[in-house]
Amino acid sequence: MPLYSPNHTYRLVLSDDGFFGAKVIEFDAPSAEAALHQAERLCLGREAELFEDGRSLGRLRCAEQGGYWTISHPPAGQLWTVA
Repeated sequence: MPLYSPNHTYRLVLSDDGFFGAKVIEFDAPSAEAALHQAERLCLGREAELFEDGRSLGRLRCAEQGGYWTISHPPAGQLWTVA
């Protein structure tokens, strides 16, 4: 029996930053915390929106030098869902 069993699908939607186009990356992780660690390696200072099982967890940006996140929730009534 495997010790690690991902139970959530995450989608990281990277914004177009003027240098690189918008990009969507999908991956599995056991928790939002684990998804943030994975997103940190994928964002590289770009702004993104993180979805868990199709529900927006908010917009985020990892500091270019790493170490911390700026996270904002979507405004009320404007929650996005991704199929």
